[in-house]
Amino acid sequence: GTQKQQVGSGSGFIVSADGYVVTNKHVVEEVDAEYTVIASDGKKFVATVLARDPSNDIAVLKINGSNFSYLTFGNSDKIQVGQKAIAIGYSLGRIGNTVSTGIVSGVKRSIQASGAGGRPGDLFDVIQTDAAINPGNSGGPLLNLKGDVIGMNVAIVQGSQNIGFALPINDV
Repeated sequence: GTQKQQVGSGSGFIVSADGYVVTNKHVVEEVDAEYTVIASDGKKFVATVLARDPSNDIAVLKINGSNFSYLTFGNSDKIQVGQKAIAIGYSLGRIGNTVSTGIVSGVKRSIQASGAGGRPGDLFDVIQTDAAINPGNSGGPLLNLKGDVIGMNVAIVQGSQNIGFALPINDV
């Protein structure tokens, strides 16, 4: 008498050829839920959550397989205000592979973000960007123009026009 249904969505990105994936902890908040990673080519993989870091809103998942294409890390310590940034994600939980561009508006910002259930949490040293980050983009990569990951999308200012934040990849 039970049935599975999709109750949420978010973004993430593969960081190794053997299937390690990073995302935000708030994307995989439910401990008893089953998670599926849908790759950009539409293939689906059952995901195991290996770690959740509630302090930094980071989670590590694993999908089975090998020879996955993966993103390379840049150096978030070298980010400069005014440089271009590219945000990728699953906007609004229904528009896959959304790409938006903007600039880095600030670095080392501290914000208070609402987590699951409206619980506030402090995030420190985050990157501010005006690249459009929408609900569903959480956990997706923030890239530099070389395609290197410089951050992981984490939060937006509700009711604003393109005020988004990303965790620096060196911290991730």
